[in-house]
Amino acid sequence: MKLKIAILDSDTVFVNRLVKSFQQKYPDDMVLSLFTNEEKLYESLERSYVDIVLADSSVKLSKDRIPENTMIGYLSRVPNAEEINGIPAICKYQKVDILYKRILDLFAENSSNIKLREIGNIQTRIVLFTSCQGGCGTSSAAAAYALRCAAEKKRVFYLNLEKLGNTGLYFSGDGALSFSDIIYALKSKKSNLSLKIESVSREDPSGVVFFDSCANAYDMFELRDSELGELLRELSGMNKYDVVVLDLSGDVTKRILFLMREYADSIVYLSDGSSTGNGKFQRFCEAVRVIEQREKVNLLGKVRLLYNRYSSKTGTQLDQAPVAVIGGIHRFEGMKEKELIHQLSNTEAIQQI
Repeated sequence: MKLKIAILDSDTVFVNRLVKSFQQKYPDDMVLSLFTNEEKLYESLERSYVDIVLADSSVKLSKDRIPENTMIGYLSRVPNAEEINGIPAICKYQKVDILYKRILDLFAENSSNIKLREIGNIQTRIVLFTSCQGGCGTSSAAAAYALRCAAEKKRVFYLNLEKLGNTGLYFSGDGALSFSDIIYALKSKKSNLSLKIESVSREDPSGVVFFDSCANAYDMFELRDSELGELLRELSGMNKYDVVVLDLSGDVTKRILFLMREYADSIVYLSDGSSTGNGKFQRFCEAVRVIEQREKVNLLGKVRLLYNRYSSKTGTQLDQAPVAVIGGIHRFEGMKEKELIHQLSNTEAIQQI
């Protein structure tokens, strides 16, 4: 679908610059109609349907002359304005990418039955990175794999599901919203989820798409498994991503088992090969086998073992691992997180996932 947007603003320099930017970056996503005269706008709305009317904040729109199903927003000169006279406001002076996402977010809050334009016929693969051992680099390996996928020109979404995780350690991109806004949308059930995902997501210069970490870490504690499942179904059903990378480690929780059973196409388990790491992995496999027998499902068949931060001086690889072994990655010392994942993404083990 293409969003049909009418813009009412007497600042022709701003409007012309905005139109040029949108036509260059989003030619297939929106159709713009431009007005400098308020009466001309109302006359046009009587003849032609638009999804959104955006007006400069100096204009006092006559709501009764705007069709009921058309959303209304103000273009504000004030950076942090959220509402003007009870109508949602968007700062007009910001990067075009952020402005586009804020317009999408405005639309998402008021439309539940609109689907984004699909890109071809893409089968989305979900890869879960997990471990019961702390400190073995699960998140850095997951982020490195996402980076590798992007380098291979795959459309990839990285989703950090750690309650206290920080996606910003690995990826950065323009945007004003966070995972908190997605969680709120899932709970309210009023928003168009696919549009909400599009408006909240950010893109790293590498091409990896992600949500910024929650504005308040407690929001992650509020996310239910059923809501997470809805989000993953939407990410897969958007027909946009080749790969969705899930990052979640810790004990064998109901959530990890839920993801393993219901959504993960492939599971990468991380261990450093220490006696502690090997012991936890073996007990992880024991627990999963019981679940397989009780529920008649195949889980270990999806699992592959990756040794990370591995040293032959302090660790050993299992002689008879119960799952396929991807390989090993030695410990990288003295690197910041972004530099680290770039190094990891070029290792043979990450490339074999």
